[in-house]
Amino acid sequence: MRNIMISICLIGLFLELSGLIWSTKKDAPSERFVRLSTPPAHSIERPLDNGYFLLLGMAAASGTNPVQTGYDIWSEAAARPLECSYDLDKPGRTELRLPVAYDRVVPEWHAADPLAEFQNKDAAFRLSAPLYAPLTARYEQFLRMKFEDWGYGQTGTPRIEELMGAHRLFVAIGFGEQAGAGLNRLALDLAKWRSVLREARTLSVKIVAAVIIEDDVALLSRMLSHNTVDTHLLTHGLHLLQPLTPVEYSLRWPIQNEFTMGYHRSRTDLAHGPRLSEADSPGQATVATLAHLPLNAFQKVTHPRSLTGFGFASSGQRTWEAYSTYYDATIKAAETIHSPLPRLQDIAKHSQRTFLERLADPMEFEPQWEPFSQRLVETDARLRLVSLQILMRKPTATVTIPTRLAEVGSIYFDPFTGLPMLWSPTQKRLYSVGKDRLDDGGDSSFDISVPLPPAFATPSPAS
Repeated sequence: MRNIMISICLIGLFLELSGLIWSTKKDAPSERFVRLSTPPAHSIERPLDNGYFLLLGMAAASGTNPVQTGYDIWSEAAARPLECSYDLDKPGRTELRLPVAYDRVVPEWHAADPLAEFQNKDAAFRLSAPLYAPLTARYEQFLRMKFEDWGYGQTGTPRIEELMGAHRLFVAIGFGEQAGAGLNRLALDLAKWRSVLREARTLSVKIVAAVIIEDDVALLSRMLSHNTVDTHLLTHGLHLLQPLTPVEYSLRWPIQNEFTMGYHRSRTDLAHGPRLSEADSPGQATVATLAHLPLNAFQKVTHPRSLTGFGFASSGQRTWEAYSTYYDATIKAAETIHSPLPRLQDIAKHSQRTFLERLADPMEFEPQWEPFSQRLVETDARLRLVSLQILMRKPTATVTIPTRLAEVGSIYFDPFTGLPMLWSPTQKRLYSVGKDRLDDGGDSSFDISVPLPPAFATPSPAS
């Protein structure tokens, strides 16, 4: 009897082991796996027409072609996929880097009344304008170029410091001339970065776009926080502040990119051993800081090294099929802002993996996409709130502000709850409950809020 039981156990172990080896080497990929592994097609035939490469070469020496420099940076990385991030530090690529923090390029940006500060003849940014003129010219060139994110399949990200400094200087120079000129520049800036948000194929570019959009929106909000506002802002402001569209919300390509890179990294490790660096791209920490994300947020969605055992990869084809199901579900959930993102273990337990596959690879790594999904909802909330700063300026003697917030239309409701935005009569602020979805009375530490000018925040007789 004992020998029979041992034989049964050995046969079971053999079958499990055979299934594990077979799944590693022979399983055909599913249609879903193939779809997620297929890279996006390029629509820009001539690389030097692509503004993405200008972003990479933004700090190249004066007199050089920054687009060509950016393309050279990208080509070097493409020749050694998954091995390292973009090399932005070679001689000739750093000469125009900002010698100061980008906040010091346009110190008036965060003023309580930025329009008045911009139009001051002694404004500090006027001294920065000639000093950083080459960067500003390149930024304006970028705004007028086609854009396609060719960072798909790479681990690098453009430097954001020069980008932020040039973007602010470009807008400030316009408002320094007159409000109409500044608003035209702001409109061009917002339109460009919203197109980048739609077209982003990598997570870092998606978040950079959200950061710059919010930077523009916050500036406009400060201009609208006064009783008297230039008519250009009131007439054209709403056209600049439309809520995010489903395509702008979508994380499809950034998620596919991480899935594809994780899979290819595991195959590379199997063939050559774990020889690749796990460090984040140098620019990702800066992007995370500017976006108010955890410093390791990008690392939390990057697949770690594949371990090996028993002569086969611990992450076999069936494991990656389970991951493809999870990633596909995550993409769909992220496009519906009120849907919770799926949990990996809920999906993994329904996969076709064998007992030994589950034992060898328990799929302990679960990508943390929630911070990035929530970050885009925050961007949408700020767009809607600043729109309400304009809409709530229309005088009324009988309707309370909460009633007006309920009647203004669902496109201006809080994207975190699907309910009307809230009003704090004590703080005189309109606010969204933010990612914790708790009403903290407009406290800016937890809620997302904007001020309503005093003349329009006074309670009506009806209230």
